[in-house]
Amino acid sequence: MNCFLCQKHEGIIAPPPGGYILDGEYWKICHAPVDRGPLGTLIIESSRHFLDFGQANPDELAEYGPLLKQIYTALKTITRAERIYQLIILEGVPHFHAWLMPRKEDDEERGVSFINKDASCEYADAENLVAALRTKLKQ
Repeated sequence: MNCFLCQKHEGIIAPPPGGYILDGEYWKICHAPVDRGPLGTLIIESSRHFLDFGQANPDELAEYGPLLKQIYTALKTITRAERIYQLIILEGVPHFHAWLMPRKEDDEERGVSFINKDASCEYADAENLVAALRTKLKQ
């Protein structure tokens, strides 16, 4: 298959910074590439190749909401984010994935301006955050 995310899941493409935070039957969560957003920008990827919620099966749908609650809580705690933005577009990679972007209280931009800003983080910081999230999710 020529799908970027499927290739990443199969290990054909380099793993995300720090590896997967969660690698479940239905969903995988990882840090975004460090040049694609601020520290703590995560991607929730469907384990199975499908485009959108209309193609998700009942088990995938049932697990998505509780998974969001877990990851939002952990990400807010660790990053001290005031808000977590969720963005689902599915144009560049036609495999379900949702971006989560933590916005802190002192970030100047809000909403679309925050999402559109040119932000990045350090690879080592992303690896450390991934390790902290993995630990927090096990509690």
